[in-house]
Amino acid sequence: MARREQLMRGLAAGLSFLAVSCAHGAVGGRFGFRAVIVRAQALARAAYRPDPPDPALGHLDYRQYRSVHFRKSRTLWPHRRFSLQLFAPGYRFRRFVRISLIGPDGVGALPFALRDFRYPRGTYPQRLAHAGFAGFRLLYRDYRRNAGVPGQNGQVIVFLGASYFRVKGAREQFGTSARAVAVDTIARHPEEFPRFVHFWIRTPGRDAHRAIVYGLLDGAAVTGAFRFVIVPGASAQVRVRARLFLRHAVAELGLAPLSSMYMYDLIDRRPWAYLRPAVHDAEGFLLACGRRFRWRQLANPVKVRQFTFVCADPRGFGLLQRDRKFADYESISMRYQQRPSVWVTPRGEWGQGAVTLIEIPTPNEANDNIVAFFRPSREPIGRPLRFDYDMTWGRHGPPEPVAKVVQSYATFRRPGRPVRFVIDFAGHMLAGPRPLAAHVRIASGRGHVSALSLRPLPGADAWRLSFTVVPRTRKTLHVRACLTARGHVVSEIWDYVVAAQNGPADARRLPCVAVGGS
Repeated sequence: MARREQLMRGLAAGLSFLAVSCAHGAVGGRFGFRAVIVRAQALARAAYRPDPPDPALGHLDYRQYRSVHFRKSRTLWPHRRFSLQLFAPGYRFRRFVRISLIGPDGVGALPFALRDFRYPRGTYPQRLAHAGFAGFRLLYRDYRRNAGVPGQNGQVIVFLGASYFRVKGAREQFGTSARAVAVDTIARHPEEFPRFVHFWIRTPGRDAHRAIVYGLLDGAAVTGAFRFVIVPGASAQVRVRARLFLRHAVAELGLAPLSSMYMYDLIDRRPWAYLRPAVHDAEGFLLACGRRFRWRQLANPVKVRQFTFVCADPRGFGLLQRDRKFADYESISMRYQQRPSVWVTPRGEWGQGAVTLIEIPTPNEANDNIVAFFRPSREPIGRPLRFDYDMTWGRHGPPEPVAKVVQSYATFRRPGRPVRFVIDFAGHMLAGPRPLAAHVRIASGRGHVSALSLRPLPGADAWRLSFTVVPRTRKTLHVRACLTARGHVVSEIWDYVVAAQNGPADARRLPCVAVGGS
């Protein structure tokens, strides 16, 4: 009798797993990107049904939420190269996301249980015991073998909040974030934050060197299907396939969006309350369009600024952290010199469009205030928008056939007063007795350039360009500079906006403006 009861329980469990697998549209591990596309298309044809955040989780503050930890003993695949840990809801992350695993026998949903987390007594109401996850992270065993790297914890990618995700290389700290899509970042109405509502994670082999994640996106204006192939390493690679379905037209659609923090650098005036020389996750925006590489030194403006770089089929764009010297940050806890640069390389043709850079004022380092994305000229309604791209997260940016801007400095400036700039270029193409020349011009605004000087730096294939910009009015000036040899551009095009009121935001005068959502 006991044997029969045991068999019946086993059969019931098997039928239950089969039902879950069939509900997901996959049996025998055949689940794939096509299944997610079908779901995204079905969502787009139906009316949007927002999932309101659970108010019971809103009482957790940042410090309380930081004290909630997934129990290491509950880690999935602890003896494999990849392992999986989960995030509980709370603080700003009050919407739930379903997480399923794809195995050789089908697809099964991960159940949420409060006992899997270590949290302060009374933090979570018991009625949420079967709620849902806020997100997840993948850890990579080889990352933990980097001896001598403070705070190294093995994390390679984190999905948490709306459609945000962060990635890092083996010896880095998390910094710049990415999103699945940006909707109406700068518009007359509030920005929309579509979110991932369901993830499917393919169970990796014991010694797998890559992980595959599928994501289903839903929002008032757009739905989407995403496939992420994550390859850890000294520079982590993420290969993305995406299909978007618009429910209706939007004011501004951003593809492959990046978000970062820039407060001030050596080119800015340091705020009165800060001792550190520089504070930022990324110091510059790089765009490869045609044969040109444009380097835009970031700024923390007094007012929101949006820049549009028209570029059909861009070769790539990204937010880069090039300064790796601890002395330029002097922060033991934040370690800004270890934040990754992020580079987006489109696969296939993205067509006509423009790369957009947005700078938002911030009085502190707690807010992401820099946004970059590609905006297509046409936004199809009723048919999928297909775009694929690769992302590289690491210490170095993309390989370039030209010299790079490695540092920018400037003197203290006031509206209408002259400013002295110093730019250091480096690259093997600057070595030798080549006849180098410097070109500096005012691209827009009224002013002139004086006291131009170009000199080699000792002991390196590097040159220092210095010049003074003399404005004729108190209005904004747009300055560009580059190096040439025999009439050919051999460096990035340094691009900077000298604002009428420039410099870091002052916490005593400006409200906190953040780019983000959950």
